[in-house]
Amino acid sequence: MDKQINKLISDLFFDPTYIEILCSIYESEVTASSIANLLDLNEDEVVQKLDTLVKNNLVYRKPKEQFYVYSLANPKVCDSILSLKDSFYSIRIVQWLILLET
Repeated sequence: MDKQINKLISDLFFDPTYIEILCSIYESEVTASSIANLLDLNEDEVVQKLDTLVKNNLVYRKPKEQFYVYSLANPKVCDSILSLKDSFYSIRIVQWLILLET
């Protein structure tokens, strides 16, 4: 099981599109089309990645009228990603400040 989770995490960070998709559905249910428009991506690519996220229980999919809407299975996933991004950003600022001092 740990190997499967490690592979999923590796895949998510290898392709930043997964992260962008996860964070784009952070606050509300959205369609694949709206995600594609927001991120300026091909809708087929978005659907394929959403299918992977659904399969791995990170995203829920439910029918609504003639479309599917997607939502996060657990918003903590995106919170963790954003926290990690903030940490990396903070590290870069500190490194930059150190370079300025030298």
